[in-house]
Amino acid sequence: MKFDFILHWLWALVFSILALSGIAMAGAKYGWVMQYDIATADIVHRLAAVVYVLLTLIVIIYEIIRILRRDRTKKPWLVFGPSGYGLFTFITTLIFIITGAVIWLFMDSNHAATAFTMWIHEKLTYLAVASVIWHIYMKSHALKWPKKKERKAR
Repeated sequence: MKFDFILHWLWALVFSILALSGIAMAGAKYGWVMQYDIATADIVHRLAAVVYVLLTLIVIIYEIIRILRRDRTKKPWLVFGPSGYGLFTFITTLIFIITGAVIWLFMDSNHAATAFTMWIHEKLTYLAVASVIWHIYMKSHALKWPKKKERKAR
């Protein structure tokens, strides 16, 4: 298995955990996702966030190594990229990490900053989840089983 393929699906798994636990904490409307256990959702979200940051660092280091080696081969499973969805993912990831860090670090001290970053974090979550649905739809051709080629009769 290729390293970029493994990173892609680890990323997808961790993002899914973050999305579900985060949406469960967004309010009573979505609390059913984690059976209204907000404390557990918070712990799960924080643990997954640490893994998310580590995966981000691994992907960035992997990209830097590729740049230094002048590796221009097309990697269809890369998480980040210089344009399109890869660039969108990179930008949203940085915003998620920054807003998440502000929320985590200043939750009990700076209520104005926390409220603002929570608002950004939540709205970005909805945008990112919608973009993931679009991404899955656009890439669904990769999940189709290849058709067998018919042999010509001689």
